[in-house]
Amino acid sequence: MRLFDAHCHLEEEAFDEDREEVISRAIKSGIIGIVTSPIYPEDAEKALSLFRDHQVVKVSIGLDVAEYGEDDEVEKTIQLILDNVDDIVAVGEVGLDYRVASRGGPDKDRQKEVFRRFIRLAKELDKPLVIHSLWAQRPVLRVLDEEGASRVVLHAFGGKPDDIKFAVERGWVISIPTNVVRSENIRRVAECTPVEVMVLESDSPVLAPNPRERNEPANIRVSLTYISKLKGYCPEDLASITTDNAKEVYEL
Repeated sequence: MRLFDAHCHLEEEAFDEDREEVISRAIKSGIIGIVTSPIYPEDAEKALSLFRDHQVVKVSIGLDVAEYGEDDEVEKTIQLILDNVDDIVAVGEVGLDYRVASRGGPDKDRQKEVFRRFIRLAKELDKPLVIHSLWAQRPVLRVLDEEGASRVVLHAFGGKPDDIKFAVERGWVISIPTNVVRSENIRRVAECTPVEVMVLESDSPVLAPNPRERNEPANIRVSLTYISKLKGYCPEDLASITTDNAKEVYEL
């Protein structure tokens, strides 16, 4: 069985003590590819030093929406992407987060301004986008559409059926996290998402099947079993389809 973790954060401190063991468990579980997505410049540098030439783990560089108000952080992230364009598979995660805005972070207009910069950068570099859309699923879709984005991974997407239809019509990929086994909203997303545009992610170290435990890529096996039953697919077939989808969007 071939599996792919389309989005996680293996560079985070939560994995500093046993990162290689975590990756080993992932490979033993059948995972042939992992995309880790640092969201701070210092974490991006760490991820590149850890995984630049790794056979299984690949890097996508993005920026936490909470940092969009800091010009230095935005410019530093863009420069890191430009300097390491041959060593990354995507731009992201980037996007909109209206919960951040509600808590005094960058307002909606500023978020959209920075988000558009990242979309245009990804198009210029011919890289896919990994998208964050907390409390802002529909606005994210509108901005992506306005900017003509074509290669998109909607990470841990929580939109409604009409949003999923909108994304599917544009060929965008919807990524289902491992907390699908306990989240009613994510379960509905999985039900509505055609397997032809579905990928699987752990979002490690968060969104674990068991909320009391640290998540890791090997838990893709758990969500695969659950989604297979939900969609009426043989697990081996769904694993192959979602893995091929991830390899295609990331051009691996």
